[in-house]
Amino acid sequence: MTPDAWTDPAYEAVAGWLQARTGLYFNPHRRHDAEAGIRRVMTKAGIDDVALCRQLLGSQRLPLDDFITELTVGETYFFRDPGQFEFIRHELLPQIRRRHGHDHAIRAWSAGCASGEEAYSLAILFEQEMVDQRFTILATDISRAALARARAASYGSWSLRGDDGMLADRYFRRGGDRLLLAERFRQKVNFEYLNLALDHYPSLASGAWGMDLILCRNVLIYFDRETGRRVMRALIDSLADGGVLIMGPSDPVYQEEGPHEIMVTPAGVFYRHERRPRSTLRGWAQKLEWPPEPPKPAPPASWDRKPAPPPDRDPAPPAAEPADLLAQARAAAARGDHAKVIELTRRSRAADPHAAVLHLQALANSGDALEAEKLAGAAIAAHPLTAELHFLHAMLLIGLDRNEEAERALQRTLYLDRSLAVAHLALGSVLRRIGDLAGARRAYRRGRDLAAGKAADEAVPLSEGETAGRLTAAAKAQLALIGDDQGGRP
Repeated sequence: MTPDAWTDPAYEAVAGWLQARTGLYFNPHRRHDAEAGIRRVMTKAGIDDVALCRQLLGSQRLPLDDFITELTVGETYFFRDPGQFEFIRHELLPQIRRRHGHDHAIRAWSAGCASGEEAYSLAILFEQEMVDQRFTILATDISRAALARARAASYGSWSLRGDDGMLADRYFRRGGDRLLLAERFRQKVNFEYLNLALDHYPSLASGAWGMDLILCRNVLIYFDRETGRRVMRALIDSLADGGVLIMGPSDPVYQEEGPHEIMVTPAGVFYRHERRPRSTLRGWAQKLEWPPEPPKPAPPASWDRKPAPPPDRDPAPPAAEPADLLAQARAAAARGDHAKVIELTRRSRAADPHAAVLHLQALANSGDALEAEKLAGAAIAAHPLTAELHFLHAMLLIGLDRNEEAERALQRTLYLDRSLAVAHLALGSVLRRIGDLAGARRAYRRGRDLAAGKAADEAVPLSEGETAGRLTAAAKAQLALIGDDQGGRP
């Protein structure tokens, strides 16, 4: 197939602007379709000059959402690709129970959730299979319009195509020609703005951490190879140990080495997060059970000095200083070795708040959020003035769907440090979930203003690498979703 050429350099400029802000990549064979989508956006805005379109990008007249809608396929419906949902039902959920027990609060993430059918399908499936077990579902998308539709949970019959009527009769109520999902499912899914190509994750701040299941289906097809590889690595790092990433049938397969195994199933190619020991000689040698050495005879009583060590044995290395152990733990955290972090910080967490933070983060990312939350209370008792520990405790409570307790933890965080933009944004999300929209707006505005007061490329404290510019954009997106009744003014 002959690659398409851009018919006007301005189209290439528009495509470049979109790729920089969304990760969307238009390969040479998709340029004709890309131009058609751009023209549809221009027609909607009453623009017939692509050069003028380039000048107005990002304005109210040409919002980013319109381009996302026209240049991606938001086609989805309930229980799409039923074989994958049957894998979750019959294979993955029993495995999670065997690994973590019935008290484990299952965490799932619908990444690129579009209008919400996939995330709500998970909520229905989890209720069917785990009537007495806690679960939380995070659903994210880059399109504010899609997130607004998802939160409304109002669907036409086309979203339930293929259903035999059971779903509509059991889980929806009629509202004119619309099907309205039962409120209990709406309450189980947290819809949040997130840009997979540019935002940072895993992140306790965004809730994208320690996942037992991630669905990211037919999303990576829109990225170039390097962006797709980076997103793939970040998604796998966001899994708990033993967690599974499910991709779409059209997504590329990534076979790079990493802490995961590729699972080829009748329902597709999946990825399981497993931290396996490296198969080196040293790794094998450490597993061998060496016989004990025979006891050495006691030295004669007349000796008044210690014998020199045998020439073929090195003296025992000195014990590592706490600062060295903390540096090692930080290095292990950077490479995603949660087990090593836990080992290195187990003894020092009571005395050092930085070690306590690393220990709790590693526990959470390993999938043991309940244990992490319990230990957070002890860490806070030992270090009551450390705002980061209170914030981390709040993020763990959010992950466990304990929003009222999370609100109190965030209020304590902000009492200690009112300048933490990310804590204000987290508080906004919690207040929105419990129905306090006025409070949520105030918190989002405060977080937005604090982030906007920094340089756009400055890293924001406690955000795990997010820049002020990205957090400002996220705050504006959330305000738009819940209706900023002050028109964006502080």
